[in-house]
Amino acid sequence: MQQVGRGDTNIVMIIVIDAYNYIKSVAGQTFIDDRTAQQWIDIFKEYVRVRHNQIILIFDAGPGYFPSTQRHGGVTVMYAGQQQTADDVIKVWLKAHPGADALLVSSDRELCHCADDMRVASVGSYDFYKIFNHVMKQEEQFEQKVVQTAHKTAQHDDFDQLEDLDRIMEEGSRGLMKGKIIKEHDMPLRVRGGKKSSKPDKHLMRKIDKI
Repeated sequence: MQQVGRGDTNIVMIIVIDAYNYIKSVAGQTFIDDRTAQQWIDIFKEYVRVRHNQIILIFDAGPGYFPSTQRHGGVTVMYAGQQQTADDVIKVWLKAHPGADALLVSSDRELCHCADDMRVASVGSYDFYKIFNHVMKQEEQFEQKVVQTAHKTAQHDDFDQLEDLDRIMEEGSRGLMKGKIIKEHDMPLRVRGGKKSSKPDKHLMRKIDKI
């Protein structure tokens, strides 16, 4: 049985997240405590497990005076330290990784303009959250469908059910949700009103399809 889709290691993108900007946008709060930050680290660990994209969370300040990096499962957490901001660290990362298959998540306009200059696609924090939330729900439904079909197959050893399980695994959750995300969410992105998409728009859409 070929198992592709949700575990397809050929689809790997680096998602660089302006961490406090993202969490504040989602939580609607101006102060984010360590517990809330850790909850999001744990959420992204699960995302990495099922989607195989790389997550880099970049926070202001941190536990020490100097910049530091920690790894939590498949999630890289970078702290800016006291002498620079998360924006500074993100700019340095973008400059150090030209041509990387990366997506920047931030609602900071200046930072997004910087990413555009480096030909890195960017998406607003809350826009990303809506897509991310949809993706994780689809992943959960996909896992449930696989488990249910496998259980029926184990009970009855039915050839048709074996074929169903093969088909589900081959399609994978990426295939099942392909094309649904933009249709199901009114994304306030640059692609609007049936107008012909620009080159940056198409670039962004390709990244969104990989989330």
